[in-house]
Amino acid sequence: MSLESAKNPMTAPSTDFPVRGWWKVFYAAFLIVIPSFSFFAVEALKPEWQSGDLEAYIPLLMHPEAAVFFLFLIAYSILSYILLLFNAERFAGSFAVRLGIYTGVLLALQYSILLGLYLFKTPSSFGILLVWFLPLYFPKFYRWALAKWVARYISLWIVAFVLIAYLVIASFVREQAFLPVFLVLLGIFASGPFWSFLIALQASFWLLKYHETEFILPRGLGVTAWVASYIAAWRYDILKMHEMYAALPPVPPDCYIATAAAHGHPAIVGSWKVNLANGKSLQVNRQLQIFKSAELALIAVTPRLHKLLRKLYDAIGKPLARTIRHPLTADAAYLLLKPFEWTAGFILRRFVPEYESISIYN
Repeated sequence: MSLESAKNPMTAPSTDFPVRGWWKVFYAAFLIVIPSFSFFAVEALKPEWQSGDLEAYIPLLMHPEAAVFFLFLIAYSILSYILLLFNAERFAGSFAVRLGIYTGVLLALQYSILLGLYLFKTPSSFGILLVWFLPLYFPKFYRWALAKWVARYISLWIVAFVLIAYLVIASFVREQAFLPVFLVLLGIFASGPFWSFLIALQASFWLLKYHETEFILPRGLGVTAWVASYIAAWRYDILKMHEMYAALPPVPPDCYIATAAAHGHPAIVGSWKVNLANGKSLQVNRQLQIFKSAELALIAVTPRLHKLLRKLYDAIGKPLARTIRHPLTADAAYLLLKPFEWTAGFILRRFVPEYESISIYN
């Protein structure tokens, strides 16, 4: 480096992208992997019936089937960032690449807001913000801890050894040993949109400071086309979301295990066949009626508790119900559910005495 170039520091910042070294690989991997898995995970949030709640619409709005045009914009923004990441000197001057970075800022903010509306339903859920803002405060805390005491007592080799030992031990014990790892991964995916927003925002500030120039007509036409694409993506997303919502059943899903148990021997489970309004038939019994009445009462009294219990039951009940294929296993399931039936019936008689006269599955 010559003395003349050293005296002119204004020539260097244009290529001094804020991400350096191995962090470039980490950022690129994050922006490729996390959005892909996040959209895949949205399938688990998809509602099972038309509850009318905001939480039922948001997952459909973020679902890949509805957000298909947004996926193209996301891919465009990720590609632009990767090009800028590995060759800022060449691609920072490209308006198409810069527009892709700004697109990433908007899209990441958009999905951060949508995910926040879904997650932040109770005061306790705002603790997730600690994970969201981790990239903002953790580096400062790490540098402070490293300077104060961590470097004196703990080396990176020890930390790596402990992590490897934990994974080895966890592979030989119960599955719950991987719960901390699962929670960490869950936190990363839940924070993916906001962390992507921070990454794109950092690059945008750098571009605006060093590379953004005058706004000329061709760029204006490009922005106009981009705005039209963004509006079209939102229009399709909203229409598809309403279409997917209309396709959901208007009532909560059945009690999987109790429904399967009703397919036992009629002399044991006391079942009969009813014809539904959609033309299909359903095998029901008194046990299924009681469970359905209890669920409807729970929806009316404590909808939030019902939503939580329903998610747990959906996760457990579906796999168990699939194992009940023979009338004998259905008989066994019916008998095993008897204590829960008696408990639900007792509670209903205490708080909803007229439930006996309500016709459910008659």
